[in-house]
Amino acid sequence: MTSLGISPGLNGDMDGEYIIGVTDTLTVRASQIRSEAIMWQPLLRSAVIKEHDYNVIAAYDTMSKEQQVERLKVDGLNIVKTLINLTISICNEKILQHVLVLVNDVLNDKENIKLFEEIEEANVAEKEANANAPKGLSSWEPFLDLLNRPDEFIVNQSCLILAKVISSGSFRLDSKNLNWYINWQVSQLLQSNTYLHTILASQQLMLRVPEYRAPFYNSTCLDKMLNILSTRISFQLQYQMVFCFWLLSFRTTYCFKLLDFVKPTAEILRQAVKEKVIRIIMQFYRNLLTNHTAPRKAAELMIQGKVHVVVKQLIEKNWKDEDIKEDVEHVKKVLDEMLQDMSTFDSYLAEVKSGKLEWSPLHTNPAFWRENAQKLNQNDHEVLRMIRILLKDEQDPTTLAVCAHDVGEYVRHYPVGKYNVEKLGLKERVVCLLENDDPKVKSAALLALQKLMLNNWEFMAKTNA
Repeated sequence: MTSLGISPGLNGDMDGEYIIGVTDTLTVRASQIRSEAIMWQPLLRSAVIKEHDYNVIAAYDTMSKEQQVERLKVDGLNIVKTLINLTISICNEKILQHVLVLVNDVLNDKENIKLFEEIEEANVAEKEANANAPKGLSSWEPFLDLLNRPDEFIVNQSCLILAKVISSGSFRLDSKNLNWYINWQVSQLLQSNTYLHTILASQQLMLRVPEYRAPFYNSTCLDKMLNILSTRISFQLQYQMVFCFWLLSFRTTYCFKLLDFVKPTAEILRQAVKEKVIRIIMQFYRNLLTNHTAPRKAAELMIQGKVHVVVKQLIEKNWKDEDIKEDVEHVKKVLDEMLQDMSTFDSYLAEVKSGKLEWSPLHTNPAFWRENAQKLNQNDHEVLRMIRILLKDEQDPTTLAVCAHDVGEYVRHYPVGKYNVEKLGLKERVVCLLENDDPKVKSAALLALQKLMLNNWEFMAKTNA
């Protein structure tokens, strides 16, 4: 682990096109555009581009990828200047798309960021030397301007290029343009956006820069992500979003808001099969349990989300990445300690809040109900109200059956509670379960109703024994 807590494996995911994968919309379209030949001569004849830029691009564009790499080592600054000049002077969308693909290809080699930095340093130095001098060549401004274009590929390729330019090296965007750029990105955070991978990839790059995190956090970015995460999305999008949460979780003051993402990521974790998704969620959880000013709250939410159950299964696996094993062990250790500290009723309350109930001893042990039945009345019958919601909205047969069982056990050990069950509408919900297709749900509902109607449940139980 590095001092920032970023493992080599995770950092590696940020390099090159792997950040957004080989099947996302941008990468597929870029591959098509890259293979299309461009006629540069007509642009020179019509004075759209200058002769110097023509000579550079006409030679560079016909080279193989390997030749381009070697040429950049020799004449990289000149080539990058030409590419930026072309993004400014060319209006034709097809040709501009091609130029942007070439720019992004240059930036896929992290070493080439120094070429963009050199251009920006020269631009800044020129402004400082002569405030009245004509506007110089900027390494980032043309790509910011292109975000206003109508073509989706141009807009999203420019977005990714800009994120690389302002994040990969030492140059940092000023606050005014940064806020505009982040707000533009937030406006693109829609599940229907076919370039969503690209927007998230840009945010992954930028959130590695500590000074960019506050503007993201203070925007509506997290709210938009929470909405998307609650829908059915690909594992790659899940990974990219959690990566962003993880980067933000290095800042203690951000962790409280990030608690909103424990429940949806716990749901993802329960279903995850991809190692990198499990890895990033474990790193995110570890940060919440370590950096949060109130780690108990984070742990409680994870327990409600049944994370402690999942990590018990994960710890048995053989992981290729040792970091995953270490993170799983750490999360398990913290959650186990929390479970030991929690009272039996706290554990029951956490399970009800999770919305997923199972046939555990908490529900089936008569001693638990003798000791805790009256506690269901606490906080204006908080638990009973949550059970009522589950009985109405939940589809899982086990949860429904356990809820019905708990209603019966509540009145069995606290007979006065029959009034609360009637008043809160729980009896009505249990009656509805008699029409459920699952026979176990029907049986649990019938048994609960018998407990509600009989004053001497214990006598009936002995009679049936």
